[in-house]
Amino acid sequence: MTVYEVRYGRVAGSLEIPGSRSVTNRALLIASLAHGPSSLLRPLEAEDTAVMRSCLRALGVEIADGDPEAWIVEGSGGLLSVPDAPLNVGASGTTARFITAVSALVPGRVVIDGSPRMRLRPITDLIAALRDLGAEIDILGEGEGPPLAVGGQTPAGRSITMDATRSSQYVSAVAMIAPLLDGDTEIRFSGDVLVSRPYVEMTLDVMAAYGAEAEMRPGPVIHIRGSTGYRGIEYAIEPDVSAAVYPAAAAAVSGGTIEIVGVDFRSRQPDLLFFDVLAEMGCSVDWTQSGVRVSGPVRLAPVSRDMNSAPDAALMLAVVCGFADGVSTVANIGNLRIKESDRLTALQEQLAVIGIKAQTTADSITVEGGSPHGGEIATYDDHRIAMAFAVAGVATPGVRIQDPGCVAKTWPGFFAALESVTVSATMVRLDMGIIVAIDGPGGSGKTTVSRAVGERLELPHLDTGAFYRAATLVAIEASVDVQDAPAVIEEVSRHRFGYADGRMLIDDRDVSSEIRTEAVTRAASPVSAIPEVRRIMVAQQRAWVAAQGASAVVEGRDIGTVVFPDAGLKVYLTARPEVRAARRASEQGHEDVTRVASDLHRRDTIDSTRADSPLTAADDAVILDTSDLTIDEVVDRIVATAKERQTG
Repeated sequence: MTVYEVRYGRVAGSLEIPGSRSVTNRALLIASLAHGPSSLLRPLEAEDTAVMRSCLRALGVEIADGDPEAWIVEGSGGLLSVPDAPLNVGASGTTARFITAVSALVPGRVVIDGSPRMRLRPITDLIAALRDLGAEIDILGEGEGPPLAVGGQTPAGRSITMDATRSSQYVSAVAMIAPLLDGDTEIRFSGDVLVSRPYVEMTLDVMAAYGAEAEMRPGPVIHIRGSTGYRGIEYAIEPDVSAAVYPAAAAAVSGGTIEIVGVDFRSRQPDLLFFDVLAEMGCSVDWTQSGVRVSGPVRLAPVSRDMNSAPDAALMLAVVCGFADGVSTVANIGNLRIKESDRLTALQEQLAVIGIKAQTTADSITVEGGSPHGGEIATYDDHRIAMAFAVAGVATPGVRIQDPGCVAKTWPGFFAALESVTVSATMVRLDMGIIVAIDGPGGSGKTTVSRAVGERLELPHLDTGAFYRAATLVAIEASVDVQDAPAVIEEVSRHRFGYADGRMLIDDRDVSSEIRTEAVTRAASPVSAIPEVRRIMVAQQRAWVAAQGASAVVEGRDIGTVVFPDAGLKVYLTARPEVRAARRASEQGHEDVTRVASDLHRRDTIDSTRADSPLTAADDAVILDTSDLTIDEVVDRIVATAKERQTG
C-alpha cells in the first residue's frame, strides 16, 4: 500500500485549480444531446470525467479530447445508440445518475454497473422519478444501486413528484433529459425538500446556456419546456470551487496566505459558502480581480453551520474545525453517508487518529477543536477524505495519507499542487538568495551552463526537463500511448517524482540513466505538451525550490515565463541550429547530425506552438547566443549578472 507523508509548514503564494468536475460532466452530457458540435474549454481531466466520456462514447457520441484545453463534442441531437456492452460508471456518482437518465432515451436495453461501493449507493429515488415519466428500469442486483437495466419504453414530459432528500443529482439527471421529451416536465418535491439546491441551480444554468427553457419556481418547483432540445455552443468550464476549498483551508489551519486564481465570487457553485464560513472563523477573505486571497488567523474560532447546500465543502470544514478554539457543529449533511464512503463515520474515525474528538448523528458532526497530532489516515478510496486530511498535515507534522492515488478521481495533481504552495516550517531563506531561471531550446547548452552557474554561486541546481522525461518514462514503462493524454495523466498521477543531488527519482527509484534513452527523448514532447502533466510537474518544481530556501539555478523551457515568472534573473540561451545539432549528437554518442537536427526542429516546433507554456523568452530575460562562446564565457556572464542582482 502506498503512503504519502504531507509536507508540514504553512501555505504561501498562488495556485491555479483545475476545472469544475460538476460543470464538466453536466456540459459533457448536455453537449452530447445537443444539435451540432460543442467546444468545452479548459475541462477537467480526471477519473470522473473520463468515465463520463467513456459511457457517452459507448452510446454513440463522438468526443475529441486530444487537445486537453478544448474538447469537441459532436452532438447527437438525442439520437443515441444501444451500447454493445454494459456501461461501467466506476465510482462516479454523477456519471451513474446522469447516464441512467440519458439511457432512458436510448431505443433499446442499456445495462449500467459500477464499482463495489457504487452498488451500495442508492439510486431508487431517481428510478422512481424516471418510471413516473414512463421509462422502464429494472434493478438487477439485490440493493438500491447498480447494476440496473434501462430501456424498452420512451419517457415523456409530465408533472411528477420526486424524493430529493438524499441527492440533488437525481433531480439534475431528470432535468437534463427533459428538453428532449414530448411535453413539458414539472418537478415537485416530497415535503418541499430539495437537498443541495445550488447544484440543481447550476444544472439549470448550464441547460440554459445550451438553449433549454428551464426555471426554478417558488415551492420549489422546476418547470422545463419539452421538445426544444439543445444547441451546440462553445462553453468555458470555470475553475472548481470544490477544489478551491482545500488550499483555502490549508491557509486557515496553517496561518498562511494563499491566492486561488480564477475563482469568481459570482459563481453559482455552492461551495462558495465555504469562504463565508472561513471568514466567520476569523480568516481574512479578500476577493480580487484574479481570484480570492485567504489568510489564516492566529487561532480559528469555532462555528456552527448548516452545510446542506455545500456537502463537499462540509467535509473539509469538519477537519478545519479540529483546529478551532472550541466546539463546532456541521449540520444537515446526512447525505454524506451515501457518498464515495460514509463520510460522517470516516470523519469521526480519522479525526480520532490525529487526536481530535468528534461525535456524529444521522446528519451532523460535532468537533471538539484542539491540537491535532500526526497519524496515518485511512482514505476509504475516497478522494475528499484524502484531500481534507492532507490539509490537516500542512499544519500538523507527521500526517500520512494511505492510497493517495484516490485523488485522481477529481484532482490528479492535488498533492503536487499542495506541496508547491507549502513552505517548510524549517526552511531558512538565504540572505542573498536568488532564483536564476535558465531557458532555451535543446542543444543551447542549458544543462552544462546551469550546473556550472550553480556551482559558482553555491546554489542548488534543478533540471526541470528531467521531470518531463520521468513522466514520459512512466508512460512508456506502463505501455501507455503518449498521444493518449487522459491515459498519460492517469499514469503520471500514480507516481511520486523527486530530485536529489542531480538524480531524478520515481517512487524513490533512481532513473537518471533511463530518462536519457533515445526512446524517452523522442516521446518527451507530446507528454510535456499535456497541460495537466505540466501543472503537476510545475507544482513539483516549485515545491523543490521552496525546500532549498527559495534559491536555486533552474533550467528548462518555461522557467522564466511560467514556473518562476518573478525569478531574480532570467536567462534565455540559444544557438544556431547546426551548432545545437552537433552538441546534441555528441551528447547522445553518435554522428548522425542530420537526424538530430530534424528531431530538434520537430521538438522546437512542438514546444513553441503548444497552447500551454510555449517555449519563448521572457520579456525581461537576458538573451545569450552561445554559438561562438565557450562554456566558461557564458557562465561568467550569467554569474556576473546574478551577483549584480543579488547586491542591487
